[in-house]
Amino acid sequence: MTAAAGGGLEQALADLLGELCVEWGFCLPPASHDRIVASRAITADEFAVAVLAWEGLDPEHEVAWRRKLRRRFIDRFGGSSVGATGR
Repeated sequence: MTAAAGGGLEQALADLLGELCVEWGFCLPPASHDRIVASRAITADEFAVAVLAWEGLDPEHEVAWRRKLRRRFIDRFGGSSVGATGR
């Protein structure tokens, strides 16, 4: 699914975060959820680190979860970054 197919990047990120909450229990507080959804550009690793950190986990020690979150992001967006990264 591309970001455009789901109503834009914000909606696609919100949908992915919703799935992570239901399926894996990563239910972010509203402010954290909103910060990710409002991203104009984000990489798979930035996404994974943000989710883990806002869940109170250390991304450097949660290697398996970080890998799973990165993979889920890439599966959803078809690449390791979305939006205008300016890089």
